[in-house]
Amino acid sequence: MLTSLLKMFIAHLIGDFVLQPKSWVQKRNTQIQYLFYHVGMHGALLLLFFINDLANNWQNIVFLLASHLAIDSIKIGVENRWKVNPIRLFIIDQLLHIASIVAIYFYWTPSAWTELMELVNWNKLLLLLITIILIVFAIPIVIRVFFSKWQKEADFNSKRSETLFDAGTVIGVMERLMILGFVLLGLNEGIGFLLAAKSIFRFGDLTNARDTKFTEYVMIGTLLSFGLGMLVAFGLKYGLTLV
Repeated sequence: MLTSLLKMFIAHLIGDFVLQPKSWVQKRNTQIQYLFYHVGMHGALLLLFFINDLANNWQNIVFLLASHLAIDSIKIGVENRWKVNPIRLFIIDQLLHIASIVAIYFYWTPSAWTELMELVNWNKLLLLLITIILIVFAIPIVIRVFFSKWQKEADFNSKRSETLFDAGTVIGVMERLMILGFVLLGLNEGIGFLLAAKSIFRFGDLTNARDTKFTEYVMIGTLLSFGLGMLVAFGLKYGLTLV
């Protein structure tokens, strides 16, 4: 039955990311037929993957197509009515699609859910969840508060305005997630490689004598982000040995 779950995931990935033309994405907000083209493509893929066992899977196909149509319709409605962050909307959209696939799988195989729950170590899962929250949400706030005493300096803010909005926050989150991955995999040397790579990309800023304040901001921010990221990552690794 796990094969069915994998087939549904593959059909979704191909339908959403491989065989969906950019023109369909652009036009379906105003021309509903392109939404039906997209859902029809998913239907064709599901039929192709389950062609040898349609009798036992036709209900799954109907449910997935209906849920896909509903989720994408809601997404289009939200895009047309409100100004929303496209990245957040994309993530929510994909999570809902994945949830519908997982729901239909566990509906027909309740024993698989029971087996999965028995395999889950909830203490380790909660520790990992706490770590992700710290890396993605808490540490950026700590860094923002740390730098708040320099927010009123005109030279500092004029230089920051030349960069992408919130780019530093996104870069920081990504580098800390990479640090977490390196620590959990035992590849501690990867942290040094990451720091070296970031230093190379920042070389222009760090060698420009006229940007002394911004250079100091970059150096302090980088060291603070790496330090806190390593502290949380090694804390998780140690915590996992205790549960």
